[in-house]
Amino acid sequence: MAALAAPAAAAAFFVPAAVYLAWQLTTGVLPPSRFAELEPGSSRADLARLLPTRAFPYPPDHLRSAPRPAGTDCEFYRSGRDLLARVDLYRLCWSDGGVLVSKDTLEAT
Repeated sequence: MAALAAPAAAAAFFVPAAVYLAWQLTTGVLPPSRFAELEPGSSRADLARLLPTRAFPYPPDHLRSAPRPAGTDCEFYRSGRDLLARVDLYRLCWSDGGVLVSKDTLEAT
């Protein structure tokens, strides 16, 4: 009985963690066709219908710290739902007033 306790405890932790990670990776996806529709100078309210409900929370540090337009906050989105392959990231930088200042494609490395 004790021999089953450790694997059961590990499964109870790792299975929900894997499901949660997969959910995070697939809900922060901005399809390339929608990314193409985003126009700098547009307000977040005007673009809300094109954006996923959440940004991708885990961009690599070198992309998160890359130079960005002054006075902006940037969000990252995955370009595809593939969980096993690296996909390009899209970076959207917004002004304090909620205007899209820039959009960039950051290649998977």
